This record gives sequence, structure tokens and C-alpha cells, in this order.
Amino acid sequence: MIKKILVMSALVTSSLGSIHAQTLEERVEALEYAGYENWWSFSGSLEYRYDSVETKHNKGYTTQTFNGTTVTRAKDEKNSVKHHRIFTEVDIAAKPSSKLSFYGRLGMSKYMNTLNKGGGKYVGDGAFNELGEGQGADNSKIFFERAFVNYSFTENLTFTVGRLPTIDGAPKHFQEGRPMMGQYPLLVFGGVFDGMALTYANSFNGHAFKFRGIYTPFNQRDIGVTSKRMTNTAGQQVKENVDAYSLMAEYEKTNMSWARRIHLIYQYLHFGGLDPFTTPTSTASNTDFNVTRHVLNMEMNGIANTGLSLGFSYLMGNIKGTGDFGGKGTWYGSTDTDIDGDAWIANLNYEMPFKVLRKAILGFEFINSDDDVFLYDTTAKNKVGLYTGRGGSSMHLFWMQPVDQNFKVRFGYQKSENKKTNLIGGYVGTPIVIDDEATAFYSSLQFNF
Repeated sequence: MIKKILVMSALVTSSLGSIHAQTLEERVEALEYAGYENWWSFSGSLEYRYDSVETKHNKGYTTQTFNGTTVTRAKDEKNSVKHHRIFTEVDIAAKPSSKLSFYGRLGMSKYMNTLNKGGGKYVGDGAFNELGEGQGADNSKIFFERAFVNYSFTENLTFTVGRLPTIDGAPKHFQEGRPMMGQYPLLVFGGVFDGMALTYANSFNGHAFKFRGIYTPFNQRDIGVTSKRMTNTAGQQVKENVDAYSLMAEYEKTNMSWARRIHLIYQYLHFGGLDPFTTPTSTASNTDFNVTRHVLNMEMNGIANTGLSLGFSYLMGNIKGTGDFGGKGTWYGSTDTDIDGDAWIANLNYEMPFKVLRKAILGFEFINSDDDVFLYDTTAKNKVGLYTGRGGSSMHLFWMQPVDQNFKVRFGYQKSENKKTNLIGGYVGTPIVIDDEATAFYSSLQFNF
């Protein structure tokens, strides 16, 4: 009997010890997590968007794609297409110290259930393959739309390096009813840039200033063969790194008698010697692309103590193109080019004062561009080329209705005109006069978390 009691006591003591040890481990893990939680934060959004788009070609013309495929448009040709798409972003922020901070965004955009991505051939990325994405061993890719660190040398001087927040620049945030989402104004260059920046920020009597220098080199190399440089059709070695420089100046003032906020950005961008068509398998190019542009972006919010906000963005640009792409010409011409092109965007948002509408927004934007302006927006959600037309105008009317603080519904109408293009891919070779008109109705469900 005494033996049984001793054995039971030993078992109970052992069990209590295990429970006690497990509890300590859990406590330590909780403390560690609490420490991480203090300097990590996450947020994001998911959007479902439906677009119904019609494109009309009022003039007939023939162009070519970069791979040589001929595209012919007949006079009065019309095409109607419907799109179902999903856009998701997860924002990450970390501040492990007073000097260092990290910001990242995981992004995904896709058509719903695309069963054939093989151009009509059910091989490779063909039938039903997408339905297994994320579970297959060969498709676990994650895309960082932005990933950069800020290191503060002093209270006013900050060094930034990484995949910079250059996309979704002003005025894209107007139609989203959000604060500014990207640091480059859209008309500077609507794409994802990697690089480095040095920012000086200060304020004086309610006036905030920022001055920023940015270095974002283009990398031109065969990343599969890193031991030598690529060559063009003339046998010349392609420049490995094309230096792109940008200078920015920002000014902000808040809580004025006539407006809640005013914000100004001036940005200068320059790069030269870019030959993006030379590839390891096809050296049918020795083109040289040079871009200089000046962009001014202005925004005013809460004008006259109302929900009215105005924005204006203006681009003054120059393009120089030399060389030749497959015997078809250079950038924006059949011979060497040196051309100027301007564009501007005007925005108007009005936040409804009626409580029942939950701060709904009625918005309008209008875009106008010269024939020879170079506009690039790789991240546009719109399907009518709203921000990339040449020689025409575009407009956008929308209603943004909040359901609650995490759910918004947007309805919109867009129209875009395009009066000029070039023979190859829209950018290279002989200029072609066109008269394309695209219109779209869309709806958007946006969830923020």
C-alpha cells in the first residue's frame, strides 16, 4: 500500500512539474512576442473590381508588337471586354530603434480564375494550372511592391535604401479617398524604383519642408551570365548601369484660415543612355533613350472649411532618342529625335457633409497630354489607359461610398482619347496618327484591415 502511494505521488509530482515547465515556456514566448509586437505592425486591403470596357478605333492603322507581331485596326472597329480582378496588399512596418525603421508591402493583383494564360495554347501556364497556385512546388513566389529602410542620422537627416515607395503617386490617392500613397508624383514615372535617397526635413512656424536627393540606377545585364557585359547590334558593349537621378522639394502647411492643408511637390528626374531592348537572346537594338522631366504637384484639402479638395499636377518633359531597333527607328521616331511633351492632371473631390452618407466622396479628374509626351504607368488599375494617352484627353467621374470604417464601395465612369502612337509597341519607330476612344464603367469593393 505504501509503495502504491509513493508511486502515485511521484507521478503527480512529475505531472505538476511538466505543467509548471510548460507554463514557463509559454510565459517566455508571450514575453518575446510582446517585445516584437511593440515594434512590428501590419495592415492591408483587398479590392474586388469589375470593369466593362469598350474601345473604338475611329481611324484604321497598323502597328507591331516588340516581338514582331503585326496588329491591324480597322476604321470604326469596336471591342467590348469585361474584367473581374482582385487586388491585395499587406503593409508591414517595423521600428526596432529610434534610428531605424522598415516599411514593406506585399502585393498581389490577378484576374479571377484564369484557366488559360498561354495565349490560346493549353500548355505551360495553360488550362487549370492557376487553380493550384500557391500549393505547387514551383509557384510560391511573393512579390514585394516596396521594401525599404529609413535610417535617421539626425533628427532632420534620413537615409533610405531599398525598393522605394515610388508607385501609386499623387494624384492616385484622390480616387481612392486616401492619404498620399506614393512619394513620386504619378507624372514623374509611374513604376517601382529601387535605389537610395537622402532626405532633409525641417519645420518652421508651422511650415514643413523636405529636400530629397534620389539615386535609382537602371541595371542592364544578362543576370544569368554575370561575368561579362551584353553587346548591341553594333558590337558595342551595353552600359551596365544607367544612372537615374532625381531631386525633390516638398512644402506643407496645415490649419490655415482658408484651407485645412496645402501640399506642394516639385521633382526633377533625368536618365540617359538606356537601351532596354538589347537582350541576351536578341541584340536587334542599339537604341539610346534619354529622359528629362520637371513635375509640379499641388494639393489643397478642406478648402473654405468644407469637404472640397483640389489637386493639380503638371509635367514638362523632354525625350531624346538615337540608334535603331531592328531597322524600325528610334524612340518616338524613324530617325534621331529630340522632342518636348507636356501633360497635366486636374482633380476635384468633394466629401459630402451629410451624416447619413458617412463622408461619401464625389470625385472628378481630367487629364490632357501633348502628342509627344512620354507617360508611363505600370501600376494602373484602370483599363482605358487613363494616365498614358498621347495627344488627347481623359476624364474620370466616381462616387466613393463608405459602408463602415473598413468597407467602401466605389462606382465610376472613365473615358480616354489617344491621338498618336509609334510603330513598335507604341514607343519606337515611325509616328502614327490614330483616333482611339476607350470608355469604361466599373464597380469596386474595398476592404481595409
